[in-house]
This record gives sequence, structure tokens and C-alpha cells, in this order.
Amino acid sequence: MERDLTIPTVLPSARVAQPLARKLKRWFSTGQAYLYLLPAFVILGIFAYAPAVFVFYMSLFKCNFLVHGDQPFTGLGNYEFLLHDPNFWQALQTSILYVVVSVPLVLFLALFLAMILISGIRAKAFWRLAIFSPFITPLVATTSIWYWMFDNYHGLFDGILRIFHQQPIDWLGDPHWTLLSIIFYTTWKSAGFSVVLFMAGLGNISPSLSEAARVDGANAWQIFRYITWPLLVPITLVVMLLGTIEAFKMFQPVFLFVGADGGTNNSARTLGLYLFSEAFSTNSHDGLGAAISVVIFLLVFTFSVGQLIFTRRDAVES
Repeated sequence: MERDLTIPTVLPSARVAQPLARKLKRWFSTGQAYLYLLPAFVILGIFAYAPAVFVFYMSLFKCNFLVHGDQPFTGLGNYEFLLHDPNFWQALQTSILYVVVSVPLVLFLALFLAMILISGIRAKAFWRLAIFSPFITPLVATTSIWYWMFDNYHGLFDGILRIFHQQPIDWLGDPHWTLLSIIFYTTWKSAGFSVVLFMAGLGNISPSLSEAARVDGANAWQIFRYITWPLLVPITLVVMLLGTIEAFKMFQPVFLFVGADGGTNNSARTLGLYLFSEAFSTNSHDGLGAAISVVIFLLVFTFSVGQLIFTRRDAVES
């Protein structure tokens, strides 16, 4: 009796159809997920991404939206004007100084306060509320209070100096103290949010790691340096990135404390204030204001990438 030696063709086709069906099912699920996200993408595209792209486009024109008529194309003319404008370089120097001083100050202060609050301190709930409340208090209200505290006749700080027989300081009028005074205020205002982030990071570190290190003879500094700090690198990166972005955008405190001119000798005029004076003043230049916005974006991007590389390298070495 002869045997049928023909190779069946049903099984291979079934095997081919099975992966194809799985792929189609996966593509359908992915497309369905993106369909649910489509309203959010549309809103972000209209109100965030499209205006950001339009700012780049607008920076290439000499335009003013309040004046009708042709808007001449200048190419990189607005950026060339910035390179030769001493006011821009002064604002850039002030912004970089503000970032270099305020961001590390907030970082170390927030980490220090978070480590105290995560320990066995009494009235922990009260201190958490006291530290975080400045961050959620309206900006205008806090600047009004601090404006009185900075007053060189009836202010709190000069009153303390007089108690110790020291000469009063014109905190917001002296060019040497204006920016430092604003940094003092913004550190107090924004540190609470960073404290919350660090407390979340410290709460996720297992106590068994510190206990094992103590058993091996490690002191408090060694535990912080080789255990706590490396595990806090992701939180530290978030705090630094958010602080850098907010520092480069800093406008409201300076405007409320010393006005649109940036104080005496423009000592506190940041890029945000310079952008306001060029784009929203009487003789506004929207194209130049857009160019300043692009410069601020490039600065934030450069600093953020640098911080990311430095922090990751430190984490790998640790």
C-alpha cells in the first residue's frame, strides 16, 4: 500500500497567519490608544506646539502686530541686532548670574530641609506646611509683603540691622543688592516644591541600606555620599531642570519689585524683563521679542542637556 508523501500546506499558512493576526491586533490596540490621546494632542498642538513653531518663524521678520502693512523679512537680522545690543548682553549676564546662584541655592536648601523633615523631628506636619505654603501663596501677595520687608526705612531686615547697630541697606535701590535680594525672595518662594520632591525621593530609599552601611562602619557622611546621594540623582535632575527653566523665564518678581527698567542701572534686568520691554513696550518689536524668546529657549536647552550629562556621569561614577 502506497503512502501519501505530499507535504501539507495548511500548517505553514496557519503559522504565517498567526503572527500577522497578532501584529494586526497589536496595531489596532496601539491605534486605539492614540485615538484616545488625540484630543490632548490636538489641544497641545494648537495651544503649545504651533505657537512655539510660529515664534521661530516670527523671529525672522521685522514685525509689529499693532501696525498693519507689510512685515519685511529680515532673516537673521534680529539675532544680529541682539549680538550688537549692550542691553541684551547685560540682561544675559544677569540671567546667567541668577541661574548660577539661585538654582544651586534652592537645591541644597531643599535637600537640607527634606532630610530634616524626613527624620524624627517634632511637629513634622506643621513644618511641612510652613515650608510648602510660600510656594502656593499668590505671587503678588508675597511680593507685597517682602516689598515692605525690604524697605530701607521701616522694613524688617533693616530693623534687624539697626538692632545690631549696623548701617541699613537699600535692598531694592542699591545695584549691588537688588539681584541678591530678589534671589533671597525667590529661594524662599520656590524651595517648598523642591523639598516635596526630595522628601518623595528620600522616602523611597530603603532604611536597610543605611543600617547595613552602619554595621560595616560607615559614618553619616559616607552613607549620604555613597548611598543617599546616588539614589537621589533622578530627583536632583528634575529639581535642577525645573529650577533652570524657571530661572531663565524669571520675570514677575523683578517687575513687581523694581519695575520694567530692572532697578537702578538695570542691575536686575533679566532676559524675561528685556523681552517684555522689547515686545510689549510702546515701541514694541514683536520680531525682536520672538528672537529673544528663541535665545532663551536655546539657553534653557543647552543648560538642561549639560545638567543631564553631568548628573548621569556623576551617577555612573558613584
